[in-house]
Formats: sequence, C-alpha cells, structure tokens
Amino acid sequence: MRRDAQEEDDPSYRERENEFNSGGDPLEMTDRNRRPKRFFRAVTALILTGSMFVLLLAGCQKQAEKAEDSSAAVEQNEAYVDQIRERGYLIVGCKMDVPDMGYYDKKTDSWSGLEVELAWKLAADIFQVSIEEAREADRVHFLGVTVADREEKLDQGEIDVMIATYTITEERKKRFAISDSYYTDYIGLMVRYSGENINSLGTSDIRSLADLDGKFIAVAKNSTTRKDMLNYIDTMNTLEVSPRFNEYSSYKAMYDALKKKEVDAMSVDVSILKGYVDSSTRILPDRFAGQHYGAAVKPENRVLLEHINNVIGQMQ
Repeated sequence: MRRDAQEEDDPSYRERENEFNSGGDPLEMTDRNRRPKRFFRAVTALILTGSMFVLLLAGCQKQAEKAEDSSAAVEQNEAYVDQIRERGYLIVGCKMDVPDMGYYDKKTDSWSGLEVELAWKLAADIFQVSIEEAREADRVHFLGVTVADREEKLDQGEIDVMIATYTITEERKKRFAISDSYYTDYIGLMVRYSGENINSLGTSDIRSLADLDGKFIAVAKNSTTRKDMLNYIDTMNTLEVSPRFNEYSSYKAMYDALKKKEVDAMSVDVSILKGYVDSSTRILPDRFAGQHYGAAVKPENRVLLEHINNVIGQMQ
C-alpha cells in the first residue's frame, strides 16, 4: 500500500501506525487522544456551574438580609421627632390590665407600671424636660391596647410607639422597627385551685406542664405563647404531652374561660399572670421561653428608636 509522503513525515501518523502494528486497537488509540480534551471540558463546566451557584447563593443572602430589616426599602421620616414636638405630646400604646407593667385604674383615672414609666422618661427625653415637667405638661397621651389590636393601632398610626409587653422576635422585626430590650420575662401557667390540699401547687390533676396532655390551654390571640410552648415540649425529651389551645382576644377573657372551666389552664407571661392570680387560682412553677420586651415603632419612624434606646440604656 502506498502512503502519501506527507503522512510518512507526520509523527502522529507514525505513532498510530506503530500502535496498530503492535496489536493496539485503533479505536482505543483515538479515544486516548481525545481524553485530555474531554477532561478539560468537564473541569471547565464544573467551574462555571460552581460560579453560577455561588452568585445565586449570594443574591439570595442579600435578599434575606433586606427582608430582615424592616426599614430596608422604606423611606425614613427623619422629621418625625420634630413633628411630635410640634404636636406637643407623645402618643403611647400601653396595656391596661397588666399590674406592674401597664395598668389603668378607672377609679383614679391613672396609669402605672414599668412601661408607663418608660413612656414618661421617653417624653422627657424628646421634649428635653424633667420627668416631673413632662407629667405636669401632659406630654404623654396613653391609648389602651390589647394583645389582639396593638399591632393594628401602630400600623394605622393611632400611636407613635407601642410599649405593651411586646416580645422581640425576628418575624416582628420584619414588620416594625423594635428597640433594645428593656425587660425579660418567661411564660408560665395558671390553673384553678380548690384549696382542698394546701400543699398542692394546683388542681389535683395539673401540677406542672407534664400534666397537660390533651388539656385545653387558653392563650392570647396574636401572641407567641402557643409556638413557644410547643417548641419547649419538643426540646424536652422527658415531656410527652400534646395540649390543645383556645385563643382569646384579652387576658380577662382568658381568665374568665379558666374560671368557667372552659379551659384547664391559662398560659401567658408570668408578669401578666400575677395580675390575675387570686385565692381560686395558682401559678405553677414551670417557666419557659424567655420573652424579651421591646418598644415598637413604624419602620419609617426609626429615628424615634434613638431616643427610646437612649432611655432604655439609662434605665439599665
């Protein structure tokens, strides 16, 4: 067989011919020559795929960070504090039925509690006067709120700031601008007490959280109590209970349901339970899910938080 002179002078041709003459498979030979190219193509594809994944992940992370900040896409009202000063008073949403925190006495037409005092201190800071001068000039107008309507009243602008046993959560931070914590409480349980056994912590069949399997628990509407209790039960290997829950729009409604035996227990922050305990009820020793209270304002009014956090810092 005649071979072209150019083929004879081609080193790769002679190499293939030698392999063929030595018994090598021409198909294998050709495949080996292609392997380096295939390898480099595969590596390049992996690098490109990895780069695209990193960019996508970074984009998702930035979106998540924006979602966590309630003011990320909200135009700020930098003049809000000046507007409050021009009005002449601060409007504060407070609880009316939580002794030692936020309580309104109809007989004396007066407000009292830690959160009420925080409101007066905030007004004094905004108007640059003493607390006594703020009281004399009526620099705070209180508006009663409940666990069911406090967020709505803040959303609608009926109040400047909500100081109402409002637990700080990541979910709530996405909706409102929330201050540093000014108080920490824990969730507890209150049950009926017959008084038949003075050594009993509660009723004969409910002495702790472990006795709540199948029992009905009164919780406040729009609160974190149900979620916090179930999370606590899940993390405690010694607890095998599945309580049921009824939601109520006020603490008074929860208390009435307990007294009428519509529910077996009432669960809310201990500071709130203390305002309802009497000779016919008992607060059980269980404590779980620390609740850090913060003041909340609308996202666009974040400038007000500077004054709130300043006052909270002075209180601690």
